[in-house]
Amino acid sequence: MRFDEVKELIELINSSNLSYFEMRDEKEFIKMDKSITRNYSSNNNDLCDNNSKKIDVNNSSNDADIKTEFKENVEENNVSQNNDDATDMEVISSPIVGTFYEAMSPDDGPFVSIGQKISKGEVVCIVEAMKLMNEISAEFDCEIVSVLSENGKMVQYGEPLFKVRRV
Repeated sequence: MRFDEVKELIELINSSNLSYFEMRDEKEFIKMDKSITRNYSSNNNDLCDNNSKKIDVNNSSNDADIKTEFKENVEENNVSQNNDDATDMEVISSPIVGTFYEAMSPDDGPFVSIGQKISKGEVVCIVEAMKLMNEISAEFDCEIVSVLSENGKMVQYGEPLFKVRRV
């Protein structure tokens, strides 16, 4: 890949809501990650800005294919934000990239369950990053409406982990 093509990709990613981009072909591999800052998202208005999207361009052979897929993902992200039917819902998002764990150990029960009311500061899950277990806590009193991630799965910066309702 030529330098001017890489530069154009960087500009596209920087001007978008995407926080992660990966491209791989037979000869080259490019990965861009804008998730340097570690901010929590506490409401649905921030959801679009912090959402991670991954564009796989393994079979895309030209710039037009990459730009089209990039544009479709950005538009899909914007549509999903506008179709939120529950206005009183908020999310607890991952502040880092890592592995989501719903319990302290495989033998323990989950920190929280659907319908459970939790207090501000209570641990809701763990995100492991580089062998460090990072406890994710509630920023306000709330009720768990749904769990949006799977135990042991990789999560991205800003990815919603729980849908909650303030109490």
